[in-house]
Amino acid sequence: MDRRTQKIFSTGVRAVGAENDFYTLDKMEDPYCWEHFYADAIEPLMGNLISKITAQANLLVQNGTIIIRDFEKTQLAYIMIMQLLRGKQSREYERCLYQKYLPNVQESVKSVFAPLSNEQNELLQKFINDDYYFKRTSMDVTLHEEKIKRFSTAIYNHDFIFYRIQGNAEFVTSDHPVMFINSITGNCIPFSNGLLKSSTLIFYPISPKLLLCVAHPGFFFGGLSKKDCCLIDLNANAESRFIRTINRKQIEQCSQHAFAQSEGVLKQHITKK
Repeated sequence: MDRRTQKIFSTGVRAVGAENDFYTLDKMEDPYCWEHFYADAIEPLMGNLISKITAQANLLVQNGTIIIRDFEKTQLAYIMIMQLLRGKQSREYERCLYQKYLPNVQESVKSVFAPLSNEQNELLQKFINDDYYFKRTSMDVTLHEEKIKRFSTAIYNHDFIFYRIQGNAEFVTSDHPVMFINSITGNCIPFSNGLLKSSTLIFYPISPKLLLCVAHPGFFFGGLSKKDCCLIDLNANAESRFIRTINRKQIEQCSQHAFAQSEGVLKQHITKK
């Protein structure tokens, strides 16, 4: 579903979420090094772990069962951070910060290293006019090992609850699948809800029938802590309002495209004018 036009269409899996040269850095020795990192280090890990989790959550597993071990929780936290930072929403957010702080950085460079040569001034100007320098900065920030580890650890220290739909319903995912929601206001605007706030809930669709909810240890007075890493069943009829709300929010906060296995699930969320 295209969120902007509200048109629903079918396409192959390989075409989903694809954009030419989104990670390409044309001035580097390997222009595709950023893309290669995701292809070699992230996507195999993600594919193996998601397959393992969906297998663990099959219909024969009882409600309340712990379905991931500690090291898998660590991997899943890492994957969620990488998913959060690699998409268009993150790129747009980084661009706003880049444009906001770049003038101050340039003035600081001039004051510290003055006088600058003509060549150095030209290079400094390129940071404004040449998109390569923004993308290179974005790559360095997005793949900063220490920061990724710190963010992943923060998520790991939350409670992970896996909701499994029992019945005829499914979860929607999107081109920005890791969704942060203010549990009080319902605000799901990307990068507006802090990770460490107790009111923030994170939702990540694992499959059409499986949804990961990540909750702060203090959420609901710590009432979810005993369910960490557990599988919780949702009755498709009794919990239809919750399922539809999560799907609507997923569509609302995505960059452009939301995805579902069934066309009817998306049709429920077309806004009538």
